[in-house]
Amino acid sequence: MYNNTARKNKINNNKTRKIKAISGKIISKKDGWINAEIRGSPFERGYAHGSLFYKELKLLKKLLPFIVKTEIERNFNEYITKSNQLIKPQLIKKFPEFYDEMRGIVSGSKSKGVNVSLDFIIAWNAYVSLDSYFNDGNCSEKCSAFIATGSATEKGDIIVTHNTHFDLMSARLFNINLYVIPDTGHTFVMQTAPGLIYSATDWFISDNGIVGMETTISKINYKPQFGAPIFCRIRQVMQYANSLDECVNSLLEDNAGDYASGWMFGDTRTGEIMLIELGLKKYDIQRTKNGVFFGINSPMNKELRESETDSKDFYDITTPIGNRRKRINFLLHKKYYGKINISNAKKILSDHYDYNLGYEKMSRKCICKHSEIDPTGDVPFKLSGAYDGKVVNSSMIDSLSFLARYGSSCGKRNFSKEKYLREHPEKEKYREFIEDLPVYPWSFIKNE
Repeated sequence: MYNNTARKNKINNNKTRKIKAISGKIISKKDGWINAEIRGSPFERGYAHGSLFYKELKLLKKLLPFIVKTEIERNFNEYITKSNQLIKPQLIKKFPEFYDEMRGIVSGSKSKGVNVSLDFIIAWNAYVSLDSYFNDGNCSEKCSAFIATGSATEKGDIIVTHNTHFDLMSARLFNINLYVIPDTGHTFVMQTAPGLIYSATDWFISDNGIVGMETTISKINYKPQFGAPIFCRIRQVMQYANSLDECVNSLLEDNAGDYASGWMFGDTRTGEIMLIELGLKKYDIQRTKNGVFFGINSPMNKELRESETDSKDFYDITTPIGNRRKRINFLLHKKYYGKINISNAKKILSDHYDYNLGYEKMSRKCICKHSEIDPTGDVPFKLSGAYDGKVVNSSMIDSLSFLARYGSSCGKRNFSKEKYLREHPEKEKYREFIEDLPVYPWSFIKNE
């Protein structure tokens, strides 16, 4: 699948080429989001990307080394070196199209006076792979999500929701909704960050009716074995998959086990949805045209959970995984089953119920996570949480549009940098890397 001759022949490796006009545009800036479009050959769309987001890439140059230091706990030179050893050769050999797009990003940003190296861009795209590698496979608990169809939804259509749980430094970067119109394959839209050729928050819609997202599987007990990195395999899905079967094939081919996740996909042409829980040697696939799948950072599949993770949290309501599993299961199967629509999906994504307390309270344990105000956990008042929310139904999928909220799914977080640092002076080292996150409304994302 990777060595498609026709596709490779379209790639011009002339390093001295010049772009006469930027093949992209900023569509709008509203409600905290930057909505944009890039198009053309790999290098052309990369060049447009780098040209459009040069200011954001300049911010990334400052942020990424600090994020690597604080979140992965590695020296940045070691991080780049490992990327060059594990990731770069795979990219050049198996994914020349994506490599060329990254080269375009570097050239486009340079045209605006911002110098980022190709190695830097590759290592940034490989962040989740390197995170899991340095931490022996284990990634933090990122995201709450569900996908529903048929008898589970009010109109029998597909409903999808997702929010990203990650550090609030990264929140400054992942406010881009990018429409990619390539010269081969499918047009798609994804939530992403400057310099990335894939989503990384893992939210995308393709023009053939396929929608996809994921939640990570935490507490993995193995070390990744490279292998094709996940950012290449899922980008392959976004641009080239024509069916749910092809989504599976792209994820499984040369799987590195570098970002264990529960991937959820839907196809509006058939009304079918799918959950593929993917580790290294183990995976499980479920498909249905009537029902729901959800993700809470621990596998639904017992064999995968017991063989490739050390998770003991699945049924423990005192933990974020256990609490979210019980709550989202109740909301999807009892309270809203047969009534799942856009409005109710927003309510589910914004939920703060704590079963251990017996009432709603914003904390790290909720579907809409708020670790920054929670004194419990390994890191009290950790600078992380749900910093977005996305909801879509079949009709929006078919028009490459969706609803999104930046800042928090619930719209109740009004994060003040100065207030946070005043209350938690031990977090002072984060001062130059965080910013205020005000309350924004839900925004309708479309390529106008």
